[in-house]
Amino acid sequence: MAMRAQSALIGMFALCAAAASAQSLDHLACAAGVHCSGMLQSEEARIALGIDGQAEAQRAFIDASRDFPDPVWRCAAAGECAGGMTQNEARVLIPLPEEAFAAAEVMRRGQVQNDPPPPAKAPAAPRPAGKPAAKSPGIEVEINQPGPKEIDLRKPLPTPGGEIQPQDGPWRFANGSPHTSGKCLPGLTAALAGQMPAPQSGPVTFARPFNASQIIRSPQVAWQRIAPNHWRGTLAASQGKPMEMVWVVRVRSATHMEGESVVRVSVPSACIVSTPFTFARQ
Repeated sequence: MAMRAQSALIGMFALCAAAASAQSLDHLACAAGVHCSGMLQSEEARIALGIDGQAEAQRAFIDASRDFPDPVWRCAAAGECAGGMTQNEARVLIPLPEEAFAAAEVMRRGQVQNDPPPPAKAPAAPRPAGKPAAKSPGIEVEINQPGPKEIDLRKPLPTPGGEIQPQDGPWRFANGSPHTSGKCLPGLTAALAGQMPAPQSGPVTFARPFNASQIIRSPQVAWQRIAPNHWRGTLAASQGKPMEMVWVVRVRSATHMEGESVVRVSVPSACIVSTPFTFARQ
């Protein structure tokens, strides 16, 4: 019984940290054609991520999804849960919208689609000699195309009220070593250290003004601004239950954030596991 409880706790604690680190999973899901939020299109997501073709995006999404164990995916997508985990908890741990899980699970089973061949083009009619090509009516405008872009090197100014606006661009997420306190199961700290996800990097565009909900993307996590540049998120489904999940985020500068994920368990005895993390612009 103790071994089963420890196994379940290890999975939950490791996933708590992984949920924060996998913030680009939803962008990969859009690029792969699984699900796009808002007005973003799959092709636009692939350009932003530097991915050539839908098949490559699908493989990248499948690789990124392996940060979360298969049992958690089955629980989130089909409700086939074990070890005391609920479907809502599983969906909070994997940062995807609820409507994306079914399609994501199908793709994770290896159904990668090849890019469709480009449509055949009819040969252009020959143009009479001596006549320049006619321009289409309208106004010429610039459109976004892949390639070098102008980068604003000006230092971003703090927003009103002392709030710091993080700078858009490439960011890197990394977990620290977990720390346990209280009456935790023997060997839990060492087991958790071996389950921590590897550092992850990717492009990030922050909302203005900044909101920490961009770090843990889930409607099940309620975020509250504690003070300027200080946020606290709580898993709503865990309030008042034997296990509570909390995230704390502090914006130290426009290029650096740090925080901590905390899991409090009261069964079979009081145990607290905290894992620090950093989020820094590269």
